[in-house]
Amino acid sequence: MKLKPVPKIKIEKRKSLFLKSFRLAKSNLNKTGLMVLFDALFLVSVFALYRISLFFAQSVAAPPTLSLAVMFMALSLSYYLIILFAYSFFKYSILDFIKSLFEKTEFSFNRLGQFYSLNIIIAGIFFAIMLAANYILASIKQAYAPFVFIFLAIPYLLFLYVIINTAHSLFYEGASIKESVKKSFRITFTKMKVYRETILTMILFALVLWLLFFGSGYLIKLLASKNYNLYLNTYAYFKQVSIIVFDLVFYTAVLINRISFYAVIRESK
Repeated sequence: MKLKPVPKIKIEKRKSLFLKSFRLAKSNLNKTGLMVLFDALFLVSVFALYRISLFFAQSVAAPPTLSLAVMFMALSLSYYLIILFAYSFFKYSILDFIKSLFEKTEFSFNRLGQFYSLNIIIAGIFFAIMLAANYILASIKQAYAPFVFIFLAIPYLLFLYVIINTAHSLFYEGASIKESVKKSFRITFTKMKVYRETILTMILFALVLWLLFFGSGYLIKLLASKNYNLYLNTYAYFKQVSIIVFDLVFYTAVLINRISFYAVIRESK
């Protein structure tokens, strides 16, 4: 009597979304480089606008009056709207680079104005939420305020991060402004597990870096504590290097996660 061969059990390993996005970015270094360039150009534009705003702020310095307060509010609003437009311009371009990783694209600025409107709406919603949170903080005892702030700030930043990336990906995949806002909120509050790996990656990177820097700082203190000048010089260099490394690693995670968010939206269509 012949024994039947045992059927092979196929085990499908779920590939890491972050790793897939990383490989996609690595295999298209020219487009990834353009994303980095446009992010750098955005930072340069923000710095230039900041310097210009300081010049105007000094030129309108005068005793406080109602008309001056109105002018200050108008200038502040204009400044933030210009910053938001710069962000919209560069992010819109970056979204095209991301989409071109998945399919051939023809770049056009036809929907840039709508994209800017989308960002104004999202900024308005979260500004209103921030005002409500400030009201809550102002109504509690000062001793508990820092703990309540942390309790409110972490989910606030988390939801803001997810909603912005989701709404942008939806919009660039053809959704209207209204659909992008509605679906991004619905996905964020009902399907957060879809972005579980994307969010956990950010948290894990931050935790690992914090542990690395904390351990290195403690080691420096242990080895150089007997020589105060050596300790100060070493710790100063260590602090500068830590900031640079943290910024680079954190930016890399943000860059790869943009691709991950876009990939999730494409797969869910």
